[in-house]
Amino acid sequence: MSALPSSWQASPTGPKPQRRAWLRPKALEWLLLSAVPWVLLAWLKPWLLTLWQAIFTGWSTPLGLSVNAVLNDSRSAIAWTTLADGSLAPSNASLIWNMSGLAATWLLSGFFSDRFYPLKTTLRALCLIHLSACLFFIWSPASFPYSISKHLQALMDLGYGFMWVIPPMLALGWGLFKVPLWQKVLVPCGVLAYFALMLPHKWLLHAWLLEQLSILFMPVLFLCFGSLLDLWIFVALYAWLASTVPAQTSSHRSA
Repeated sequence: MSALPSSWQASPTGPKPQRRAWLRPKALEWLLLSAVPWVLLAWLKPWLLTLWQAIFTGWSTPLGLSVNAVLNDSRSAIAWTTLADGSLAPSNASLIWNMSGLAATWLLSGFFSDRFYPLKTTLRALCLIHLSACLFFIWSPASFPYSISKHLQALMDLGYGFMWVIPPMLALGWGLFKVPLWQKVLVPCGVLAYFALMLPHKWLLHAWLLEQLSILFMPVLFLCFGSLLDLWIFVALYAWLASTVPAQTSSHRSA
């Protein structure tokens, strides 16, 4: 067999060395863009928990909530105390009304046109989740293991954990755009500041709804309006940020 043409042979200056040369500075940039918000988040944790406790306590009294946030002496954790967890289980009449509402919502969504198919799918998914909660409280209401305080504790732990995931995700996405370095550093910090203010108000809304309604709505609130809602908001914020980058300065413009 004849030797391969010289143009087919691998060149020492081919794409692999160029790829490594591009990958190393990008990896260092990703570490930098992730590390700066991480350091701030860890350093500011006592003040962050103090802010969350102040927001929740400040609104809990006007809203008439029985649950409250208590910050420990070292400002390293928040404990949730409540006076009425045991009295918020759904009554039989409440279960009947909820089952009737679920049936009506399921039937009415069947009349939606194809244009509203995403809304129809979302409503029916919510109906199935809430139906499972209704069936649980019909058959075994006493074995429900969660209270409002445990619900809020889980939301806080998941929300704070999600804030730690935001910097590396933004570094992978926002960091690819050709924007000034100060924007690449400050934008993730701004997104973290938004979540630092949004999360305690979301917990207040959950607590108020559960006390006004019952813990029957806890599964749908936790599964659909807990961490999933945080992720939806993050995706919306990233899409908005990406849309603000001029086309001529984006690293994703077509050749």
